[in-house]
Amino acid sequence: MRITFLSTGLFAFLYGACLLLLVVGHRSWWRRPWVRWLALIVPLTAGVLAGATALSLRWETHGPARVSAFLLSSIYAGLGWTVVGLALAGLARGLLWLVGLCHRLPGLAWPPPDPARRAFLQRALGAAPVATAGLAAGGMTGATRAAELPTVRLRFPELPEPYRGLRLLHLSDVHLGLFVQLDDLAELLDRAARLEPDLVLVTGDLCDYTPLYPEALQMLAGVRPRLGTWACLGNHEYFRGVKAVRKWHAGSEVPLLVDQGVSLETGGGRLYLAGADDPRLLHNPASHERLRRSVEKSQEQAPSGAFRLLLSHRSQALDHAAPLGVDLVLSGHTHGFQLGLNGRSLLEPLLPGRYPWGLYRRGSTRLYTSAGVGHWFPFRLGCPPQAPLLVLERGTPSLLEQEV
Repeated sequence: MRITFLSTGLFAFLYGACLLLLVVGHRSWWRRPWVRWLALIVPLTAGVLAGATALSLRWETHGPARVSAFLLSSIYAGLGWTVVGLALAGLARGLLWLVGLCHRLPGLAWPPPDPARRAFLQRALGAAPVATAGLAAGGMTGATRAAELPTVRLRFPELPEPYRGLRLLHLSDVHLGLFVQLDDLAELLDRAARLEPDLVLVTGDLCDYTPLYPEALQMLAGVRPRLGTWACLGNHEYFRGVKAVRKWHAGSEVPLLVDQGVSLETGGGRLYLAGADDPRLLHNPASHERLRRSVEKSQEQAPSGAFRLLLSHRSQALDHAAPLGVDLVLSGHTHGFQLGLNGRSLLEPLLPGRYPWGLYRRGSTRLYTSAGVGHWFPFRLGCPPQAPLLVLERGTPSLLEQEV
């Protein structure tokens, strides 16, 4: 019910913003019959698709539900980017009006107005919403791509010999359900197994449709890396029923690490692998304190001299892990905000301290935040689905790492 209320409110906001921008800022476009027809058809279509999705989920016919949900998401994405395009076109129209006003002011040495050029610019304003609509289409298409398996080399200046070349397959935010299904996970794990990872590490939000959870755990265990497959909790495990999730993990070959760690032997060295709990929502001082306590508790049994690796769904665990001497933190949750450029989230400058995607370093502690395998809203632009293979090496830190 809460999701229905929020999604309906979001649709009303986006649709209302489009109408307002058209009627107030672009009246010449609003007068066109096809624009008015489109304004009528969009909410009707959205209502039909929302009903079809709800009924398909109720009847557990997930194929039709996937199609209708994707089409409905396309409408949301189209409306959102159309608002951006109309706003940009409105700003340009305002600038043209100011230029025209300056031409009429006495005493200003403006060149005479060119009616042909002005008419061309007026017509060119339509390019802004068309271009942003193209971005919406590109983002929806990007969400349908198979997850990439990029190799990310993590260089530590004094990495002990036993850990050199250690290969970590990082799976985060698979979100099995409508848009990522078991067949997609099976195909991804088949490709990943050929990379011969030493560890498979899952940093939360494995399933949105919980009946898929037991079979998903069997698939993960089937990769059979030499040091095992391990997982920590994400917020969606809590949203979908954490008691059942704990039970399924307990009966599987994929142990769940919550406020605890294990020591693993590798080539004569000791790797301490730990998992932090998830605060469900990280939005107030109490939730940040809960995350801090969980990180600290997970490190209480860490042996001296071991390479310490922490799984935390939240990338903000870096702030608490660095003072404890954790070597590497693996996180997810943000999906890179599903909007990126050159391996960084475009929204990162607006949200400092979130570490949304890529490599980060605080002191000697490294963090890798994955953009995630899946998503609950199928839109990815410049931020493809991924399951990175992290390789530990000795050497100078990469220039791609951002020091925070």
